[in-house]
Formats: sequence, structure tokens, C-alpha cells
Amino acid sequence: VRLTFDDATEAFRSEFVAWLDANLPDAATTSERPTSSAGVPSWSRAFQRQMFDDGWLVPGYPPEYGGRNAGLFEQMVYFEELADRHVSRSLNPQGLGIVASSIIEFGNDEQRRDYAVPILRAEITAALGMSEPGAGSDLAGLTTRAMSDGDHFVVNGQKVWTSGAHDADVLLAFV
Repeated sequence: VRLTFDDATEAFRSEFVAWLDANLPDAATTSERPTSSAGVPSWSRAFQRQMFDDGWLVPGYPPEYGGRNAGLFEQMVYFEELADRHVSRSLNPQGLGIVASSIIEFGNDEQRRDYAVPILRAEITAALGMSEPGAGSDLAGLTTRAMSDGDHFVVNGQKVWTSGAHDADVLLAFV
């Protein structure tokens, strides 16, 4: 299937392609691979930070979260161009795709400032605390609980098999 897009979407594509041509790290640089889903090399952090600062990290987000309020078709050509170049915008996909987006959607301003933006800017990395003894990754079977205690929560439970936890700066615990 060959899709065609309107002039505005193609202009968006051209702008992004020019940005990629000017900013993509070379193959020698990108040969340093992550040690885990949260143990990312410095070149990757720098590239993600540059994407954030220039509004290309998550183009559908508003500028304060590394985007440019891009529409659906603009986001589609964005991902096409990344895929054509075999480029990942983040080597901490859990942090970018799940943790930061969850905080932006459901967190308060302080959490967005202290956690979401630093994750998006690759200043910190994040992992997911899902699996538990006896439940595995069956989220309906989780036994970890968070109890409200004034202005914070007390979390009781246990997590296991957490990919990247040993390298992560923060953990989104499923309760």
C-alpha cells in the first residue's frame, strides 16, 4: 500500500528528515549498545535529549514534553522515517513509552516536572515493576498494595524479574 499525504504532512516529513540528516549519530557511535532496558549508553542519552530539546522526541506531545503537537498523519510519517533508518528514539523504551506517558496523563504537575520530563530528556531511566511471586505478569493477580497515608502512599509487596531495574533510576510499581 502506498499512502500519499497532503502538502503540510510532507513538509513536516521534510523538516524531520533534514533534522535526522543533521543530528543522527554515526554508526561507530551507535555501536555501543545498552546493558539493559534501562542501562543506556551516553550517546543514546544525548541523542534522546537532543530530540526532546528540538521537539522531535514525541511529536504528538506539546512542546514542554518534547513534542510539537503533531497530528496523526504527521506522527505516522515520523515513525516511517525512523523505521527507514532503523533508528530508535530511546534505548529506554519502558521509560519513554510507558512510565513518562503514564505520569503525563495521570500524574500531577510535580510528578511531571520531577519524573516525566527527566525521563523524556534521558536524565534518568525507568523500569516497570509488574511481576510478582505467584502472579508472574498476571496484573489481575497482583498482591502488592498501596495504602494512602496522609500526603503519600505506603507500598507493601514484592516484585521480581524486573527488566532493567538494576540500571534504572526510578521504577513504576504496579499495585
